[in-house]
Amino acid sequence: MVLRVGIDTGGTFTDLIGVVQNEQLEGSGRLIVTKRPSTPRHPEAGVFETLAASGLSPGDIDSLILGSTMAINMLHTRSGARVLYLTTQGFEDVLFIQRINRRFHYDLDWVKPAPFAERRDCLGVRERISKDGDVHIPLDEQELARLCAVVAERLAEDGGGDRPVAIAVNLLFSYVNPQHERELAACLQREFPDVPVSLSHAVAPIWREYERGSTTVADAYIKPHVAAFAGNLERGLRERGLAAPWALMKSNGGTMLPAAAPQQAVQLLLSGLAGGIIAGRYFGELAGTAGRNGTDGGSKVITFDMGGTSTDVGLVIDGEYGYTTEYQVEWGIPVAAPFIDITTIGAGGGSLAWVDKGGFLKVGPQSAGADPGPACYDAGGDEATVTDANLVLGRLNPDYFLAGTMALNRDRASESVADMGRRVNLETDDAALAIVQLANESMANALRLLTVERGIDPREFDLVAFGGAGPLHAVALAEAVGIRRVIVPPHAGLTSALGTLLADLRVDRSWTHAYRSNDLDVARINARFDELTDAAWRDLRAEGFAGTPTIARSISMRYLGQNYEQDVPVPPGPIGDESIAAVMQRFHQQHEAFYGYSIAGEIMELIHFNVSVIGATPSVTLPRWPAQADDGGAASPRSHREVHFAESGRVRCPIYRRTDLAAGAGLAGPAIIEDADSTTLLPTGRQLSVTEHGLLLIEV
Repeated sequence: MVLRVGIDTGGTFTDLIGVVQNEQLEGSGRLIVTKRPSTPRHPEAGVFETLAASGLSPGDIDSLILGSTMAINMLHTRSGARVLYLTTQGFEDVLFIQRINRRFHYDLDWVKPAPFAERRDCLGVRERISKDGDVHIPLDEQELARLCAVVAERLAEDGGGDRPVAIAVNLLFSYVNPQHERELAACLQREFPDVPVSLSHAVAPIWREYERGSTTVADAYIKPHVAAFAGNLERGLRERGLAAPWALMKSNGGTMLPAAAPQQAVQLLLSGLAGGIIAGRYFGELAGTAGRNGTDGGSKVITFDMGGTSTDVGLVIDGEYGYTTEYQVEWGIPVAAPFIDITTIGAGGGSLAWVDKGGFLKVGPQSAGADPGPACYDAGGDEATVTDANLVLGRLNPDYFLAGTMALNRDRASESVADMGRRVNLETDDAALAIVQLANESMANALRLLTVERGIDPREFDLVAFGGAGPLHAVALAEAVGIRRVIVPPHAGLTSALGTLLADLRVDRSWTHAYRSNDLDVARINARFDELTDAAWRDLRAEGFAGTPTIARSISMRYLGQNYEQDVPVPPGPIGDESIAAVMQRFHQQHEAFYGYSIAGEIMELIHFNVSVIGATPSVTLPRWPAQADDGGAASPRSHREVHFAESGRVRCPIYRRTDLAAGAGLAGPAIIEDADSTTLLPTGRQLSVTEHGLLLIEV
């Protein structure tokens, strides 16, 4: 028997899903699922509580993968470390100058978001490396001594407070020659051994000093907390009897060993979000999304993960999800690292309703989180949230939240929503409906941003809805953007936790060097690709992979004079004149597909050379859903209750349990399907069917 466990610790809940399999008997698997409130102040405590509640013995676990939103939530809430930013003298203001573009062109009151380091903590270093990697101004011992004295003064100012301090080093052209960064790091670590140091050439070896600096500061900002989290988890899991190796989910969909987390903190930013899109692709394949709507190739789905704090949407085209090397924490504050391409907005079950200066109702991005949570949690929160609104509308069962382990206070929810209604002159039901519809529109805009604004037709895709609140809002979102089918996985509230078990091992490496297509050093490019591949393969083996990996290579390219690049795949094998010519021809084709034109004969710039080494993990076999009885009898509702729908007001609605709907069963709306970890809303006139894998398919 093999017991594989995936855990996803979010801002509101911590989810666990265990898969028990006999490798000799296909389809013999069974699931263990648990969902418990998170503990944001001590996230590892929530993991231990969830593991204990599952009834699993850590000593029986063969592998454990954990995803967490701790790092990204820390940036969103600005609760990380104090960062001392060391950069080449004369460039101390780069973090604050940022870019010349503006989020709102005509809003004179708009203010750029503040970086994650204060201006007085941005210190200049007298040194200079040229663009070719030559030492223009040496970094001497006198300058090192001066810097260490200044850092010591800054640390003394902190007075030993609770907030940790970290150092981010970003020297000019460090990605070409990291000599000075290494010398400075050695001095800092010798003088201040307890202060973590982030180096730009290790964190983000790319050009553009602002993006490199912003990423290095983000790494330093979360590094002390990530190190403490990984260390506390390691000790706690071992003390509880875990003998098997365990790993943390990375933003690129791969995993890393906990010992590597402090050195690669920024790669954990979207750790908890990556599992969702991986699982979404898996359920799209089970539902047979390939070939629907006249399309060919692999599965085509949009993943929709609505949790308590935020909503994350991703895109799977022909069975592949996209990757990006830039994620914006806030508009204008980029983090340049390998990420699965995900769009995140502040709209979740805990999103707060509020009234702006003009008297208009708004929802989010502020969230009640897990502590104190929505008003209905009865834990001290008194402001109306999306969860409160759904409870008022009858869409949630106050006695079956988390399978009845957590009772919701409907009176507190009604009070909070009624209070918000009075502020905008709406009755309680109308205010609740308005809160839900505003949240839906925000999420629909995120779907449009992911598809329509990229020239992609959402009508060619299915929507895979999960997260604790996703199935409750999925049909409304599908209707808003023209999606024709919604897929709700079994245990939808734990889908991201399952995604951690489906993730492959993955290591990404990149080298930045500006070449022009009319002046290439093909031999050097070939040699650097080999070096990147060898380094990535070593890291993969260090993470426990012993098989033969898949290697993917690409070059980030642009036409001369352009400012941003596109990644172009590189064919396998040694790099030569013919393969480089094929890559450049592919760039013309990609550029025309994306922008509508290409420029034959134009000089191109080859900027980043990228390698991904991927180690496949064993597949997961989920149990088959119980089949419908031979007599074909339809499932009977457990109860009925009044549920408010926008088009019809309150309707007496049948309430079903997910476990009562056998494979092959069908339902017509209106109906509500309750599960231990989520609730699905089936509006009037919509049809639902259950597949052999337990997926709910809703035709929109």
